[in-house]
Amino acid sequence: MKPGTLKLCLPIMAMTAQQTAASLVIPPFLDDLHFPISAIGTLISVAPFLALTARLPAGMIYQAHRARALMLASLSVLSLSTLLYIFVSTPLHFALVQAANGFSFGIATTIYLAFFVDALPPDEERHHAMGYYAGSLATGYSAGGFAAGYVADRLGYIATFKFGALLGLLGLSMFFFMGKAPSQTHGDPHKATGAIPSFWKSLRSIWDPKIASVVVVALFLNMLHQIGSTFLPLYGLAVGLTLTEVGVIRGIYSLCNAITRPLSGPVVKRLGHQMLSHAGLPIQSAFIMLVPMFHHFVPLLVVFVFAGFLRALVIVSNVISMVEDVDARRVSRGVVSGIYNAAQDVGNILGPSVGGLIASLVGVAKLFLAGPLIIVALLFLSLWSCRFVKPSIRSGHS
Repeated sequence: MKPGTLKLCLPIMAMTAQQTAASLVIPPFLDDLHFPISAIGTLISVAPFLALTARLPAGMIYQAHRARALMLASLSVLSLSTLLYIFVSTPLHFALVQAANGFSFGIATTIYLAFFVDALPPDEERHHAMGYYAGSLATGYSAGGFAAGYVADRLGYIATFKFGALLGLLGLSMFFFMGKAPSQTHGDPHKATGAIPSFWKSLRSIWDPKIASVVVVALFLNMLHQIGSTFLPLYGLAVGLTLTEVGVIRGIYSLCNAITRPLSGPVVKRLGHQMLSHAGLPIQSAFIMLVPMFHHFVPLLVVFVFAGFLRALVIVSNVISMVEDVDARRVSRGVVSGIYNAAQDVGNILGPSVGGLIASLVGVAKLFLAGPLIIVALLFLSLWSCRFVKPSIRSGHS
């Protein structure tokens, strides 16, 4: 990894660690405030919904020369809103802070993905770099969870929110030590020459066949992930596992993601990112479908280790497809980043709800059979349909 690439990976680690630190303690914090259980889930969902609404607008306004200012503004709001959790006392106050937190996080992560690609050193191999980026996301989420759990146990919820705000400020401070993106100093051939595209024109970019393919994989990959992550505890308890064993399985699954992603670049380059992004998800689904066959800790751990390995490969492959296959002269880097992140958000939202619906019909055990099977069928149908979509009209440059 080039030193310049490492420097670019650090802010996204800080951002995702900050978000994990806050999200870890929010449910018990609200419970301590005696918020109704029925309201806690709804209040928490405000953040991902606002993050989703921020994706495309953030991508539309992105240009390399204004990325630093956008990141400083969004990270400032993110850090301040994390600190403001300390002062909430009513559901309305919490909803307002949660909305600001989710919206600023959606802007920051959307802008930064596009900035990361534009700011890569000229001699950095992009297949490797996107693996490092995806690995940085997983590392931030994992490290933030471990650190926040320790702080919460030792010092309490208030200290954890302060710790999360500090992480946001740490990410913000890194931008004062970054040089300008190459597109700012050397003239980017993909740099915008026109006005900011309209919302609907940007949204129509999804009909570009290459973008549609990336969206489909991102959507169904996160749906599969959420089904497995959400319903594994219920299945584990039903077959006699302890919550500690379930936690170990989920922790090692996440660790496998964090370790594999940075190392995936050479594998993806050798096998081809399109082949891996399209074939990897069905193979991962096949492993998830093995879950009902096992009732003991070790076999289930092995299944989820392989599933985590394949998820990491697909994520890196799909991000590379977004960077390499989509013509930035036709669709701006920011718009593509916004659409890609929005697809992930929708998958995260749909996964638990669709999984719950399937489980209510066939039971939790059979969900691990029916859910992945339905996702794979929809994946192939959607990828086949992508071959017939008409390319969108020009939507600006990055």
